[in-house]
Amino acid sequence: MDITYWKPARISLLAITLGGVLLVAGKVIFYPTIGNRQTVEYNLPESVPLSGWQMVKSSPLKIDDTSQVKVAKNYRYQQNRVFLEVEMRYVVGTNGDVEGMMKGHTILKSSPGKLALANIQGVGFHGILQQQNRLYLSSCINPRGGATVTGEQFRYNRNTQDVRFDRLMFWLLGKGNIQDQRCFWTQMSVPLDRTNPEDAKKILENAWVSWYQRWQPQFPEP
Repeated sequence: MDITYWKPARISLLAITLGGVLLVAGKVIFYPTIGNRQTVEYNLPESVPLSGWQMVKSSPLKIDDTSQVKVAKNYRYQQNRVFLEVEMRYVVGTNGDVEGMMKGHTILKSSPGKLALANIQGVGFHGILQQQNRLYLSSCINPRGGATVTGEQFRYNRNTQDVRFDRLMFWLLGKGNIQDQRCFWTQMSVPLDRTNPEDAKKILENAWVSWYQRWQPQFPEP
């Protein structure tokens, strides 16, 4: 075998290795406390405008100290005689399984139902579920890529959207993983006492598009 054939590859590999060593060494020298950084705190606003709706009130939602949910709020809106409830949660370290999160954190803990998946171009996926006398819409607003509902969709976004130079530097500086496992998990619902399920679905999806367009560009820095 021609040894000279492997020489360029060996030099490239050594250069990459040396570059990695220098980056790590620089991190230790210039940022000695980076490894001790805590998750950046984030607070949801008290008031969030929603196109076509009048906001009635907002209130914090209870979360456990050990939960991946870092902050959560309930927003209540009114349009004519219909009331819309929006539960918004900022989640870190998630696998993106919305059904699992719903059963662990919301009124749907004991729900046996499955989310019916739907996709809106330019927004992404959401799930619809009817439970008792309410219709629910739930989805995960991703930091990059469209909204997702299943773990598979969330992982696809992470694998295709997070392989970036800024995420590599984020990881090399000890700030976190290359994959950005956060989401704005949103659950919307309307009662079915004044509307039928088909009309309620349209109401929820229209509100969801406006909600997504407002929040996705405002995703907090990690």
